[in-house]
Amino acid sequence: MDVVLIGVSDRTSLWRHGSLQEKDYPSFVQAYARLLAKHFDNVIVTPDDGVYTDIADAYGKIKHKKPIAYYPDKDTTYGYGHLHLLKYDARPIRGDWYTLNADLTKQAPIVICLGFSPGTLIELSYIKYHQKYAGKDIKLLIDERCIERRLPRSFEEQLRDISYYDDLEALEFLLARRDEASPTEGKAKKKNKKNHSRRS
Repeated sequence: MDVVLIGVSDRTSLWRHGSLQEKDYPSFVQAYARLLAKHFDNVIVTPDDGVYTDIADAYGKIKHKKPIAYYPDKDTTYGYGHLHLLKYDARPIRGDWYTLNADLTKQAPIVICLGFSPGTLIELSYIKYHQKYAGKDIKLLIDERCIERRLPRSFEEQLRDISYYDDLEALEFLLARRDEASPTEGKAKKKNKKNHSRRS
C-alpha cells in the first residue's frame, strides 16, 4: 500500500504553530520514516522541499529505494526547474501545478497531513471530489502536533474519512484499524465517524 505525504515547506511552522519542539525535529523525522517503512510500500510527495520531503528522504534510506514524486511536467506559468527530481522516482502528472494540486491526493488510499499551508488546504479540498465523484476510498490522517487548530467543522463534514492523532502510536493504531477493517469497510466508516464526533 502507498501513502501520500502533504504538509508545510516551512519547517519552523511546526514549532511556531504546532506543538513540536525544534530540538525534536530530527527524531520526529526519523520516527516517521521508520513507521512508514513498516507499513507502506511507497511514499508519494511533491519533489520540492519541506517536512514531507525530509520524511520521504529518510524513508527512502531505510527502504533502499527512491520515494515517488509527481511533478507538473506541462507547467509554463511557474515552472518546475527548482524541483529535486533526481532524488526521486519522478513521475509526470501530465499537467500544470493546478493539476498537481488537484491530483496528488488521489494517488494513494492514505493521505498524511503534516501541517497546514495554502497549498496543503488546496490539496485537502480535492479529497472531497475524489471521494464524492470519483468514488475514491481515501483516508485523511492529520498530525495535531503540526497544526495550530483543527479544520473548521464545515470543512470536515464534507470529507468522508478523516482522523486526527497526536503521536505515532495513535497513527499506528489508526493504520492497523484500517487494515483490519478493510473486509467490512462500511462498518469501519460508521465506527470511525462516531469516534471522530466524540473527539472533535
